[in-house]
Amino acid sequence: MRKILILFIILCSVSETYAQQFFSDSVEVSILTGEPGVMSFERFGHTAIRIRDLKRPSADLIFHYGVYNYREPYFVLHFVEGICNYKMGAVYTDDFIDEYQRRGLGMTEQVLNLNAQQSRHFTDALLENYRPENRNYRYNFFFDNCATRPFDMLNRYGRDSISSDTGFIGDIVYDTTWIEPVTLRQMLQQKTGTGNWLDFGIALALAGRADQTASFREQMFLPDHLRKAYQNATLDGLPLVKENRRVTDYRPEILEAIQDDGIFALKPFNIAFVLLLVAVALSSWESKRKNNLGRRYSTSKATRFFDSFWLLATGVTGIIIWFLNFFSEHPAVDNNINCMWLLPTNLFFVAFIWIKNAKKIRRIYFFIIFALAIIYLISASLADQYCHPAFVVLCAMMIVRSLSYIKLEV
Repeated sequence: MRKILILFIILCSVSETYAQQFFSDSVEVSILTGEPGVMSFERFGHTAIRIRDLKRPSADLIFHYGVYNYREPYFVLHFVEGICNYKMGAVYTDDFIDEYQRRGLGMTEQVLNLNAQQSRHFTDALLENYRPENRNYRYNFFFDNCATRPFDMLNRYGRDSISSDTGFIGDIVYDTTWIEPVTLRQMLQQKTGTGNWLDFGIALALAGRADQTASFREQMFLPDHLRKAYQNATLDGLPLVKENRRVTDYRPEILEAIQDDGIFALKPFNIAFVLLLVAVALSSWESKRKNNLGRRYSTSKATRFFDSFWLLATGVTGIIIWFLNFFSEHPAVDNNINCMWLLPTNLFFVAFIWIKNAKKIRRIYFFIIFALAIIYLISASLADQYCHPAFVVLCAMMIVRSLSYIKLEV
């Protein structure tokens, strides 16, 4: 029987006629929602479509839009650029469910209330989409992902016949009373939590576009929101979902790991605050050394090591953020005001920290850092872009250290 399924996948790629003959005239369409996992890439869940032939138990397949090849040349670079080549995948339902059970993750299934003609039409559309020339697409985390694709597919093809209407609502009516006025960033924070390193990293990368109120369609990028939308929808006056099933449950230790908020002392804000205290202590100490040594004064090695550390860290981060801002095709990372305080040039300026006769260059450069940090803090209070609390503390640390160089290296 497995050989028949393998043959089916091949035939899907070659002939629409054979593909249509594989399923009988009695299929059940359902939406599987994989619940969040521990890893960062699992935090937002996953959506898949199940086509189950009620007359042929062997014809039970999962279609989903989360397949990518991480071994593709320059995959990481292309991902950062926003050139993410994803494709539609098809797997055995048993294998798909077994994978979630192995990982200890939860999964729900919503059986859709489609009639025979609607199910056939939708299934044919999926098979057409799975053809090699159609299955690839340009992935976008917010606006074109594993959840938005099934949403658009069902709205377009979950009807009795092909319509000239290209609108995405179709015959499905969504009850939006449960929708809250939230931003894309707030929706992410519902899944990641706040104050942790994942939230910190996302806050660095995402610009003001993520802080605009998300429309109903935009909120469908999260699998859990898509599940709720289907649960509150009707088709031809009847509930869109006719049955809910619990497919897999969380293992207790996995659920505990997901809910674990991490070690308090190692959270970004606390580490940033420690760096600020160190910066204040070093600046005070350097001021006393300047008073004692007079013209013989030069910055201590301990201070230079500290300044080299934060310059390297902000410089490397700055390269990534500036690249996202100016070169990436991701729609929510441009016009990022974090570019003001995360300067790529910090990475190369580290060398001047250790050059004895570069006092004038250091004073000029640290004045630039000082001014930009001040401008950022003012902009963050006025702009429509979320400012992570740790950013404020880190900017304060940079201001303190910059003032020390401006004042003492004369």
